[in-house]
Amino acid sequence: MKRILKNLIVPILFSLQSCAQKQTEVAQTSRVKLSDYTQSFVSLDSSRVALLNVKMFDGKGNPPKDSQTILIKDGKIFQIGNSDTLQVPDGFFQMNLSGKTVIPGIIGMHNHMRIPRSAMLSTSPKLYLAAGVTTIETCGTGNPYEELAIAKSIANGEQPGPEIINSGPYFTGPDGRQNFIRSTSEQMVRDTIRYWAQKGVKWLKVYTGTRPQDLKVIVDEAHKNNLKVTGHLCATTYAEAAEIGIDAIEHGFIHSYDHASEREIGTCVGNNDFRTNLAIESDEVKEVQQKLIKNGVALGSTLAIFEAQANVAADERDLEVMAPYHRAAYNTRKQRKQAQGDAWYFKEEWLTKSMAYELQFFKMGGLLVAGLDPGLHNMPGFGDQKNYELFVEAGFKPEEAIQVMTSNGAKLLERNDIGTIEEGKIANLVVLNGDLENNPKTIREVATVFKNGIGYDPKKLINSVKDNVGSETDNSMTYFGQKLPFNEPELFAPNIISKPNRHEFGCTFSKDGTEFYFGVDNNGVMEIHFSNLTDGVWSPQSKLFESDSISYNDPMFSPDQKRLYFISNRSLDGKKKEDIDIWYVERDSIESEWSEPLNLGLPVNSPLNEYYASFTDEGTLYFASKDKTEDAPRYAFDIYLSEYENGQFLKPEILPESINTNRYEADVFIALDESYMIFCSIRKNGLGQGDLYISFKDVDGNWTEAVNMGESINSDKHELCPFVSADGKYLFYTSNQDIYWVSTKILENYRK
Repeated sequence: MKRILKNLIVPILFSLQSCAQKQTEVAQTSRVKLSDYTQSFVSLDSSRVALLNVKMFDGKGNPPKDSQTILIKDGKIFQIGNSDTLQVPDGFFQMNLSGKTVIPGIIGMHNHMRIPRSAMLSTSPKLYLAAGVTTIETCGTGNPYEELAIAKSIANGEQPGPEIINSGPYFTGPDGRQNFIRSTSEQMVRDTIRYWAQKGVKWLKVYTGTRPQDLKVIVDEAHKNNLKVTGHLCATTYAEAAEIGIDAIEHGFIHSYDHASEREIGTCVGNNDFRTNLAIESDEVKEVQQKLIKNGVALGSTLAIFEAQANVAADERDLEVMAPYHRAAYNTRKQRKQAQGDAWYFKEEWLTKSMAYELQFFKMGGLLVAGLDPGLHNMPGFGDQKNYELFVEAGFKPEEAIQVMTSNGAKLLERNDIGTIEEGKIANLVVLNGDLENNPKTIREVATVFKNGIGYDPKKLINSVKDNVGSETDNSMTYFGQKLPFNEPELFAPNIISKPNRHEFGCTFSKDGTEFYFGVDNNGVMEIHFSNLTDGVWSPQSKLFESDSISYNDPMFSPDQKRLYFISNRSLDGKKKEDIDIWYVERDSIESEWSEPLNLGLPVNSPLNEYYASFTDEGTLYFASKDKTEDAPRYAFDIYLSEYENGQFLKPEILPESINTNRYEADVFIALDESYMIFCSIRKNGLGQGDLYISFKDVDGNWTEAVNMGESINSDKHELCPFVSADGKYLFYTSNQDIYWVSTKILENYRK
């Protein structure tokens, strides 16, 4: 490891590493700077790109054109023409796409960032983009603050994902769900709408309990604030909503309670037998559809979720990305459907009628848009692709299906810069491996997704979310939304924290998981970097201290979280000195700013080096200090403890020979309950430059002989800087200049 003075202990071998190679930038263009993390998913980053010999769907409903050339310049579509006649100017990176298809970026108009029981804050943006969805309207949310923050983060280039058109929380009637905004007061409803308009949402969604009188208030105030309103209706019929002025209605035919028998006006009560018995081509149905068209009301198709409900047949790709909990729920649901047979709650004919209803609405001139409404095994992005297949199955021409999924969405969003492949539009394009016109499943074969002219690799995006959609961390964004590890160590937060082009070491999370501090080697000067979790987004990493010469590292929280300890070669007058001490900053509360650095002082610090502070729940400090025996080798360190009484640390006590040797023992992490410790040691029987060892307290309160953690953790490189999360579930450590983590269940393997 290369840390303060520790680079003198053992020789360190550095290897050159590089990110996945990208095409050379031909000419620079002014655009948002992409973070290292976002760049890790980029396959083509050039300001001038020529897509040659490709079949093109323009998104306007026109039949596809063969052998087209599309020129992209500075993130926009520069020129389009026949490949035989359009000459590519100098300076364009050329891609021969013979045998492939290009469509506009999909615009998902019912594309939540959550599924029942969990949000998908980390995974859904990546999955949407991987599937060719470059713009989403979230269509109601239970995580409005998080989604607003994520939309801003994506727009700033901090993480990959589609452009997000944010919606606010759901509105419903006075007796609706408690986690929705219930219409109990007109003034409250109007104030709430103004509040969310100021926050930046563009859409509102009303839910089943919304009555006509509630909807009138919502639509009126929304339109005053330049917001649009869509609805999952029941207490209000489609015809009533159209007269009131709603902008869109979701789910097509399935919730058109205009046709329900035994219906009570203004309540979500009625017989849904119409879903089975009603003839789609009847005058009764067409009359309602014509009213929607006359009043300019768009219809939101969500065929993918209906297909998932009707058939309960997940694709392998869906199962690969789902978190284990949701995968198990799918298997249970599948078994239940098989057992119930014809009694299953969602009838297959409902899907068939929905497909016919939407085709009829489209042919009549209605504005049909589409989204997947994720849930069950209907995964973000994959469900959008499934929508295309279902549209074609329903009788839509391929070009019509693409129109519904692209330019129709842009029209409802009132966006003239996206949705079609035309000169001057933003270069949001999807390259498909194959001929989409003749094979609907080609929609799944995404080769490259261009967003703002930058090409993203769908395989990398999908691989980054496997087994994690809807997981605990996906829902909360703790641990940077990463998939939780099991018994095999995994690189922690690749390209976010653990980057191939820098050396990270030593980390600590706050107890609530919203603060992360870690060390970075900046050309021999050690720095402490940090990031905070706010509203579902981790802040860009910043340095805790600014210095060109003084090093700071080994951050560790105190048990009460009011202090952050670290080590530094800073002197009391703020200059650089020879030895290293333990320092800290403090604060009154988590909301407060950190103080100026304070030296821990005597009796812990000495004229020699002190490393790495770790604490028990009772405040006892464990740390390492230079071996103080007269004949100690220069690299020898020992581990000490210092009890904390009456606001003071007591004289340090050296740990027994079961822990310390005459060699190097440092970087000690002590369990909060003092039941075990993990530390780094350099010993003759080690596996590499430095290994992690573990010792447990026995029934008599003595430390057992330290055990090398073996090849499960250690390697021929240097393992150091252990840290265990406050809940005791995850061990973090540094290996080969990156941070790894693993489930602490592995620790039981070392208990004798």
